[in-house]
Amino acid sequence: MQIRRLNPLENPQDLAAIVPAHRQWRDDYLPGFPPFGEARLRLWSMPGYRRHKAVFGVFADEHAEQADGVAVFGYQLDKNLDLASATIAVSAEARARGVETALFEEILRETAQSGRKRLAFGIPETMDPAAFVERHGGATLTDTALSSILDLSTIDRARYEAWSEPSAKNSEYTLVGWVGRCPDELAQSYCTALDAMADQPLGTFEYEFAKNDIERLRYLEDQVAQSGGRLYVQVALDPAGNIAGFNSLMSYPDEPEFADIWDTGVVRAHRGHGLGLRLKAAASLWLLEDRPSARWVGTYNNEDNEWMLAVNRTLGYRDPMPWLGYEFAVAG
Repeated sequence: MQIRRLNPLENPQDLAAIVPAHRQWRDDYLPGFPPFGEARLRLWSMPGYRRHKAVFGVFADEHAEQADGVAVFGYQLDKNLDLASATIAVSAEARARGVETALFEEILRETAQSGRKRLAFGIPETMDPAAFVERHGGATLTDTALSSILDLSTIDRARYEAWSEPSAKNSEYTLVGWVGRCPDELAQSYCTALDAMADQPLGTFEYEFAKNDIERLRYLEDQVAQSGGRLYVQVALDPAGNIAGFNSLMSYPDEPEFADIWDTGVVRAHRGHGLGLRLKAAASLWLLEDRPSARWVGTYNNEDNEWMLAVNRTLGYRDPMPWLGYEFAVAG
C-alpha cells in the first residue's frame, strides 16, 4: 500500500486516478445521490482563498494507476489557526482492507505537522460514524448536517412560479440574477449580504467566519471558471438597491442532471418576509430554463436550521441523509 500526494488540478493523470474511487464510495454509501464528475473534483482540489489544501490517494503499490481511496485535507491561513479539516472517500471493499485507516493516519500526521490542534471530520450516517470514531481513538460530536435532494422532474411548476412571484410579505423586493461573475455595481453589497452566513447554526462546532470582500469573491469566481463549472446566483434587492437575500446554485459540464446549492441566506434585517422560499423557487425554475437536462438539486443544512429545513420541505426536498461532524484532538 502506497500513499501519494496528488495534484488533480494540474495533473490529468492524478484526476483520473481518483474519479473511480470517489464514484464507488458514493455508490456504496450515498445511494440515490448522483456521482461526482471530474470538473467538481477538480474544483474540490483547489486550495481556496487564503487556504492550504492537499489531496492524498492510496494505491495498491508504486505501479498502480488508480487510487483505492482519496482524502482532501486543508486549513485556513488567516482564521481558525488551531483547526484543520478533512474528507475521506473510500469504498466498502477498500475500507475492509485498511485503506481508510491509512488515509486517516496520514491526515493526523499532516494536522500535527501543521501545528493544528483540532481536526474536523464529517461522516455520513451510512458509514457507521460511531464505529469509525471508536477505531480512531474517540472524538467529540459537534454537529449534524442533513443532506437532501430535490427531484426537479416531480415539482409542480405552477406552484414554484407562484412562490417566486412577489407576495404580500415581500412585494417590495426585486429578484436579480447572474451567472458566474457578480456585476461590479452589486459586488460590495453581495459581499456584505454573504456575511449573513456567519450566524448559521453549527451545533457546538467552534468556527470563525471570515469577512467577505471583493478580492475573496473574485478569487472564488475565477476558481469556478477554471473548473468549468457554472454558478447561478439569484438575489433579492431591497428598495434601496441593496442585496437582502441570495441563493447560489452550482452545476458542472460533466454532470448534466445534477446541481447543488452552495449558499442561501437572508440578511437579518430582512428575515421573516418569505425571501428564502421565493429565492430558491425562482432559482430552480431558472436552472431548468437554462439547463433543461437538470433533474436533481442537492443541499446541506445543519439539523438546527429549522427555518431553512422547513423551506426545503415545502419545496419538495426529500430523504435527508445525516452527516455527523466530529472533532478529533490532535497532539503536536
